[in-house]
Amino acid sequence: MYLYFLLSVLPVLSGAAHLTYNYMTAETGVWLSGAAYCEKNQYETMQLSGPASDFQYYETLYDNPTDLQGYIGVIQPMNQIYVVFRGTASTKNWLDDAEVLLTPYTSFPECNCKVHSGFYKSSNNIYPSVHEYITDMLDIFPDFSVVVTGHSYGAAVAQLISMELLSNGIENSVYNYGQPRVGNVDYAKFVNAQLKSLWRFTHHKDMVPHVPPITGLGYYHSCVEIYENEVHELRMCSDIDGEDPTCADQFALYQTDTTDHHTYLNHALDCAESTV
Repeated sequence: MYLYFLLSVLPVLSGAAHLTYNYMTAETGVWLSGAAYCEKNQYETMQLSGPASDFQYYETLYDNPTDLQGYIGVIQPMNQIYVVFRGTASTKNWLDDAEVLLTPYTSFPECNCKVHSGFYKSSNNIYPSVHEYITDMLDIFPDFSVVVTGHSYGAAVAQLISMELLSNGIENSVYNYGQPRVGNVDYAKFVNAQLKSLWRFTHHKDMVPHVPPITGLGYYHSCVEIYENEVHELRMCSDIDGEDPTCADQFALYQTDTTDHHTYLNHALDCAESTV
């Protein structure tokens, strides 16, 4: 735990534009992302546990064509508004995961880059609701910070939603777990320049951060990766290259599996483990 404390308060030593992450927020995001796997009709009444126990539900997010779901709420003692997305949990989600062809990223034409067509469709469908609810919440809590979080497919959508919020002048932080790659090299570089608080957690041999592949399809990760090893120690990776070969990329795709995908920060990402 002392190591976790140090990681949460020490600055990024490289001196790049990125700030440093907060371990309490990271841990809270894990519990919230786990709770996102509850049925959506449970969101309003579910009672969160662990570091998210003070969470207050505000609204459910749902897009029927993609079956993307999540929720929005607030943790007043932390002065934070959270936007949370569920990972892959249905056939429609898997179909979106499979839409790996890159499509133009029109949200920021100046980027001239491309993103995963399935993830982008999901985020575009859900964003109007996100923007409406976040705007309402910021009217109530104008001094609160916005945190966007999710696991797996939900993590990919969270990154894209974060960029959409930024395009509308809403500053936010991203805390993601087991995120697949979202776009090409130009997209990764653009995100690095725009998002100063993007924390992408990877866990040991988790397969999902290794897909879609770099070779052939041209995908590339954005920064900053926080690597969790097999004994749950955390290490901050490069803040200029999202494909740090000393972190998750120390393993080739054939060396990975799905076991580590379901546990982050030593917490199982599911409904039962995240709620009372």
